[in-house]
Amino acid sequence: MSTPSAGLVHQILLYEDVQHFLDEVLPFVREGIERGEPVLAVTTEVNTSALRDELGRKASDVRFVDPARWYDAPGRTMAACNRYLHEQRDGHDRVRVVGEPVWAGWSTLEISGWKRFEASLNLAFATAPAWMICSYDERALPESVVADARRTHPELSGGGKSLDFADPTGFCTELDTDFEPAPDGRYAALAFDGDPAPVRRFVAQQAANLGLSVSRRDDLVLAANEVTTNAIRHGAGHGQVRIWLDDRHAVCEVSDPGHAQGGLLGYAPPEPTSEGGHGLWITRQLCDLVEVRTPATGTTIRLYMRAGTT
Repeated sequence: MSTPSAGLVHQILLYEDVQHFLDEVLPFVREGIERGEPVLAVTTEVNTSALRDELGRKASDVRFVDPARWYDAPGRTMAACNRYLHEQRDGHDRVRVVGEPVWAGWSTLEISGWKRFEASLNLAFATAPAWMICSYDERALPESVVADARRTHPELSGGGKSLDFADPTGFCTELDTDFEPAPDGRYAALAFDGDPAPVRRFVAQQAANLGLSVSRRDDLVLAANEVTTNAIRHGAGHGQVRIWLDDRHAVCEVSDPGHAQGGLLGYAPPEPTSEGGHGLWITRQLCDLVEVRTPATGTTIRLYMRAGTT
């Protein structure tokens, strides 16, 4: 297995069983160890056990992480990838990652969020010296997940281009279905105009009424403040906040008549010296899911916090 040229290499592995997984991943991991490159493996318990057994003592040279902890929320996982790459890349030609997102148990909206995550990796880390193999168990996953995995990875494991790869921004736009309307009579609303302080108080009170823990409440207040401040400074300057509880999340919606610009808003880590882009980047880490829509009427951002979590 030869190391590709500099810049991100983002490959897909569609495997049929553990042996197929090992046939593709083991040479990749062993070569990384031999080259002294950092190797991160975030895959299923069965695959992790098989990798450890095959590597023997060399398994200590690989950082293994529980996928349920790593793939917690798209924004937090993107930030974790960013931290790992920055921490490990110094002094190394390349960082290697074996990843296997957790697809079970998510709603349709959440699955779309993870599909956006995979597509956004291509832009967020385009110039990073990273080689990522994302594995997908064809036996267990829905056909739609596998089909879109082919569209979010430019290459196949072992080399070769993915003929189904789609432009990341265009792919994510396809996922922007219309929001379901807020439930009649079951949401609280507040208009804002030039000052985010009333929004912070409103969201804090409503989040408490919905039963969010103190830590989750604080995160939602900070996220709503970031989004509202953006609307005031860069949007129309005024708008409305609505908050309600659905079957899985506390949902906080911030809308204003202005139109957000910039494609995959907040998905890519902003440069430290950049004057913009930090607000939504932070917001995506605070929330379990962030969805942005820009219809003709303006910009609507929904912040989702899983109910019943700490």
